[in-house]
Amino acid sequence: MAETMVNGVRIAYELSGELDVGIPKAPIILLNGVAMSISHWKQMIAALPAGTRCLCHDFRGQTLSGKPAGPYSLAMHAGDLAALMDALHMEKGHIVGTSYGSEVAMEFALLYPERCASLVLIDGVSELDPVLEAAVSSWMESAQKDARLFYKTMLPWTYSPNYIAAHRDMLAAREEGVAALPAEWFSAFVELCKAFLKIDLTPRLKYIQCPTTVVVGEKDILKHRGFSEIIARNIPGAVMHVIPDAGHAVVIEQPAVSAEGIWKAVSLR
Repeated sequence: MAETMVNGVRIAYELSGELDVGIPKAPIILLNGVAMSISHWKQMIAALPAGTRCLCHDFRGQTLSGKPAGPYSLAMHAGDLAALMDALHMEKGHIVGTSYGSEVAMEFALLYPERCASLVLIDGVSELDPVLEAAVSSWMESAQKDARLFYKTMLPWTYSPNYIAAHRDMLAAREEGVAALPAEWFSAFVELCKAFLKIDLTPRLKYIQCPTTVVVGEKDILKHRGFSEIIARNIPGAVMHVIPDAGHAVVIEQPAVSAEGIWKAVSLR
């Protein structure tokens, strides 16, 4: 892992793969979900063809990066990404986001169209509904009160029933990790959620110019298929795929399937 100052904030990032190995020539840039960190991509990156050039980073406010006072915004994250790409001498990339990261990816494609070779939007939304808004509001409240309650509140929205049943020990261990996080992590998480709750991308999606693939987990109850259909319907030329038996955290539940879909989406660009 490395880090650099971007727009006055310390941003942690990890760059893997080789510039001249494989297709595509532009790097794949992986954008985190709201509670993710760089390490959550490792299994999926390992499932890509050997040598694939990938960039991961934690957004401002996330685990390994700086946590300045809010407010944050999707546009702010997009600006941070553009500045990080400048620092790493990347002209453009294939922008792949999951959940919160997909929403940042859409904002990035709107603000910096010349820097997007393609978009892959996984389990994202371009607008809210009352259920999603209530779920995120409950996370924010629990994050400010009790770390274990916060984890338990998020768990059923994040994973499919089969994944929860098969990984009880791992998920219990992860609860211990969340409980050990410092108070500033939870304060920054609330700021990230506030940024998300201002989302209103649907009217602007028609202006996205790059090839776009929309992906959703079949068992995602948080950002369900209906949201992905809205995105695919409003971005010109977008195609949509459903990953069977996957919950919201599809890149964690099914990293090899996710990698295969991403590779197919970007290797022709």
